Amino acid sequence: MKSQIFFLFFLADICYGKDTYSGENISHPCDSLEDLDCIRDYFANSGQCTKVSHQDGEVIEKDKNVAYMPLINATLYSSEVGCIFYGSSITAFYIDKESNELVMSINFEGMNIFSPHGSLHISQRRKKPLVVEDTVNATYSGELTAIIPSTGLDGIKAASVSSYNTNAYPTIAVGPKISQSSDPVVSKTFEALLADVPTIVQELLLSKGPYFFYVFLQNYICDYGYEFTGEIFQ
Repeated sequence: MKSQIFFLFFLADICYGKDTYSGENISHPCDSLEDLDCIRDYFANSGQCTKVSHQDGEVIEKDKNVAYMPLINATLYSSEVGCIFYGSSITAFYIDKESNELVMSINFEGMNIFSPHGSLHISQRRKKPLVVEDTVNATYSGELTAIIPSTGLDGIKAASVSSYNTNAYPTIAVGPKISQSSDPVVSKTFEALLADVPTIVQELLLSKGPYFFYVFLQNYICDYGYEFTGEIFQ
């Protein structure tokens, strides 16, 4: 089952701290949000994943990522992808006893994704998409929240992931074949991107938010061997 994806909201001046959710309908599997070993054990107890660990600032290599930008009628297919997280921290980890769902939130000072092979497919009316390949590199920041129905593989695949973006104008860099193209279609598309970066970022994180969540979970916490690329018809 494809991951269910929710809309994005821009948040400002948010203080991320300890998990303060409490009450008779809430239970905490771990005493501290900083106890990653406890969190790893919680997922590993499903018997369907292998505990892993990773350090911020180190590259995680992935095969593929797909991101959609409806505003400019374009889709970005990236291969040989690198991901780097900065300032990551788990900000919520609790069970809603009414639904028996696990709520897990991760805050990131930086979520960097880059590729030497970013293939931009620009949709055209009554024509095949125009395709241009170049380097791509972007760093987002924000908080991801996953609602996980169970810790087995099926529950992980069915997780609903929402992305709360805290930087409306992140660093987005593309190579000259896109940014300095003499092709009028490519040039117009890039100009449209620059004209409304906040909306483009929202669109990108609709697929990249869940992508970042799965990359983090399976490299920092527990690896299910599940490859989520962000592609709609995965």
